[in-house]
Amino acid sequence: MDEAEARLRIKRRMLVERLAGMGEFLRGSVVLMKRRCAYPGCRKCASGVNHPTWVLTVSEKGKTRTVYLGKGRVEAARQMTREYRRLTALIDQINQVNRALLTRRGISKKGAGDGEGRTSGP
Repeated sequence: MDEAEARLRIKRRMLVERLAGMGEFLRGSVVLMKRRCAYPGCRKCASGVNHPTWVLTVSEKGKTRTVYLGKGRVEAARQMTREYRRLTALIDQINQVNRALLTRRGISKKGAGDGEGRTSGP
């Protein structure tokens, strides 16, 4: 193992340690929607003004799901969605390091003739 590979392995270990320290996360977006309410006699809705409503939107299997948050859960949902974005960025960094390590292995084994470093077949 050369010095560059050792540095990559150290970087990966540090990134994985950060991964273990992640807090609660949630995929989705916190959105303020303006909606009509369920009350037929609502003067606000009758005048054309809709009620502001905080929701979490998540795309699952090609469909957007909407979950009512209300004012009390907005900040918690925002924190969890921020943590999810941090998580995916961290995973992307680990992926880049792993790809660099894999391609380094392929270069060091290239021409070895023993079949190692191939991506398919036994």
